[in-house]
Amino acid sequence: MSKMYFILGGARSGKSGFSEELAMSLSERVGYLATGQVIDDEMKKRIDVHKKRRPQHWETYEIEANEINISDIEKVILKAGKDNQEVLIIDCMTNLLFRLIHKYSLDRLEILENSLENKIEDEITIFFDKFIAAVRNAADTMDLDIIIVSNEAGLGLVPAYPLGRIFRDMLGIVNKKIAVISNEVHFFIAGIGMKIK
Repeated sequence: MSKMYFILGGARSGKSGFSEELAMSLSERVGYLATGQVIDDEMKKRIDVHKKRRPQHWETYEIEANEINISDIEKVILKAGKDNQEVLIIDCMTNLLFRLIHKYSLDRLEILENSLENKIEDEITIFFDKFIAAVRNAADTMDLDIIIVSNEAGLGLVPAYPLGRIFRDMLGIVNKKIAVISNEVHFFIAGIGMKIK
């Protein structure tokens, strides 16, 4: 019986390393959906660190399109099943959310109009509701263990600009939805993990 695992924590808290160790303990047949996208040199360095840490026999799936949609995710999940993967890591929700929200160029705004905020929230909610349905269906029908990684971004200061505020709020909503459907939830802080569900 397949399970869904949700690994949550702050930046550099140990969550990705734990998710990889968990995957290795479950199977040798591991797929890795890397949700990040190279947008600058700093992001390229982060992605390279993750790539070097993963075992070479793991299959890495990436989504190259600038604008990501739910069918991209569904195709990767189906491909992982066809490739006979037994575990799929999705790392991470933070990058996935960033790719959805980045197109609105909110970093240039000081004030966010309600109509635009509502549009963004609706689009993100629909996307992640479909995302959750897709991963739950994969776990149920494809006998695929799913490990989802995300950041906890709601423990710090209130961001000063609209992009930061809406990003923090939407990530909190997404994290709650994923936690509800997960069999296990682990929270990481300062390299120490706690099983909270």
